[in-house]
Amino acid sequence: MEYKKRESISYNPRIVQLSLGNYTVAVNYSEITDESCLEFSHVHTDFEIYYCLEGTMHLMAGDTCVEMKENTLTVLKPGVYHHTLYEPKNLKRYFIFVFEMPVKSALKTKGDGSEKMDLYLETVIQYLNDEQAVTMPDRYGCRQIIDELEREMDQDLPGREEMIRAFYTQYLTHVFRNLDVSHEICSSKDLTDQGNVNLALELTQFMHDNYSRNISVRDAAEAFHISERHVGRIFDKYFGKSFKNTLNIYRINYAKNYLLDTDYSIEKIADLVGISSTRKFHQLFREMEQMTAAEYRARHKGRSSHYGVHVPEPGKDP
Repeated sequence: MEYKKRESISYNPRIVQLSLGNYTVAVNYSEITDESCLEFSHVHTDFEIYYCLEGTMHLMAGDTCVEMKENTLTVLKPGVYHHTLYEPKNLKRYFIFVFEMPVKSALKTKGDGSEKMDLYLETVIQYLNDEQAVTMPDRYGCRQIIDELEREMDQDLPGREEMIRAFYTQYLTHVFRNLDVSHEICSSKDLTDQGNVNLALELTQFMHDNYSRNISVRDAAEAFHISERHVGRIFDKYFGKSFKNTLNIYRINYAKNYLLDTDYSIEKIADLVGISSTRKFHQLFREMEQMTAAEYRARHKGRSSHYGVHVPEPGKDP
């Protein structure tokens, strides 16, 4: 048995440029995911929207735990450490949407409502910058747009990219409509490097796929044809954590699945999640969970993580 994040047809790491009035908005990433998604606490320079589609999820925004139920969304401003709590027994489904600070075009258009849209967008950005996290019910049909987007991504029809761009624009506009904004004007801030944001996401996906192996920064660097120093800079800049620390977070959290679903020994579980030293596993587990692995298993005995994928054990036939 091996635990991995479920693959999603709605995972889109490609940068999509949107036009709102005289502003350009870069959407760096979107995905519909579930309880199998393991997030570590991280920080970056983008806005991020979490939308709870099914079940109940818990989102850490700084030191605050936000409970989100179905058809509720939270907008996080840049610079806030955040992550969803990894609760493998708690079934949930949610949509993640990451976009950069809007940038005003040097070529302005007039007379077509663009100036009014500019004023509205500037007001929205000011409001979001004043709040660490804004949680609200969906009153303007964001859910329907997400459903349409998911159906579009499930098909390979002509005009697919144009449809995705249109749904992204609708979604972001409807999210903004859910905000209770004041009428204050603000200026936009500098953008970050788009390419590095997507590369950061791909590096964490590399961890998801290979956490059970004895991987290192060098392996990640070779996989993406970049230097080890560059890998380190990306993790420090966008997540505020080192590659090694992030990898250990994945490993310890995935170990919880084995503790819930199997009677495997701690030694075997440590090996399955890529930690060769049982002593190191015990140390990391206690540091992250404030309890031993045995105590965690006893506390949650009888509960299942719901999504284990059965794979043949080494040396055994399927």
